[in-house]
Amino acid sequence: MHIEETNEIWEYDGSFYGFLTIVYQAFIKKQFPDIILTQDIAVENLFLSRWIDTDEPLAKKMYERLNKRLRKENVQFIIDGFNCSLKEKERYLLDAIQIALESKDLLTNHLGHPSILALEKSLKSLFREVHLFTGFIRFESVGTFLYSTITPKHFSLPYLCPHFAQRYPQEKIMIYDETHRLLGIIEQGHIHFIENSEPPTVDSQESEQMIQENWRTFLKAVTIQERHNEQTQLSHLPMRYRGNMIDFN
Repeated sequence: MHIEETNEIWEYDGSFYGFLTIVYQAFIKKQFPDIILTQDIAVENLFLSRWIDTDEPLAKKMYERLNKRLRKENVQFIIDGFNCSLKEKERYLLDAIQIALESKDLLTNHLGHPSILALEKSLKSLFREVHLFTGFIRFESVGTFLYSTITPKHFSLPYLCPHFAQRYPQEKIMIYDETHRLLGIIEQGHIHFIENSEPPTVDSQESEQMIQENWRTFLKAVTIQERHNEQTQLSHLPMRYRGNMIDFN
């Protein structure tokens, strides 16, 4: 399929259904825009852009069509790529879809293409972040819930929740993603999300505060100041993960 490269700038709402609407428009017109912007980035853009309204029913049909025509590994690659925090990811993903449609090969076998390489590097960053968060997330006891706040670079929460749902199958858990304003709720292994959410108002129990204070007292007691090594600590626990960790409050 011949696709014409244009110098157009398209803008959309940043949602996955919005992106799939763009995919439909691009392939039906056989035209790829030069730049694809989301609302927050478009404010900084000095050039005229074309707004693409999200068509959810059309997007769902597009998703079904991709699932039928692409290998499941490539569909997952595209979903994961969309969840990365990567500049110009939408444009790279259009290239990825075109390659997947034409070659029927795994997209990871096309790392020679700049778009696939950029996405693959970002995917490694996403999955590394998810892995680190499984160890760095700290929960507080809030009423009947365990609660935590995170500030990820990537859209990591949907990948994290299944881990904690499996690890704590009988618990009620809330994790709030400050970066993407997404609240994940886990209740006895069942997961659902609330988008565009404000952080929930929480009030730690007195017993939770006592546990935290006892933990700080223990750390002070076992710390050997002469062996303090900030550089080693940073290599094991990067600074950007510490802001939401109770240990450092």
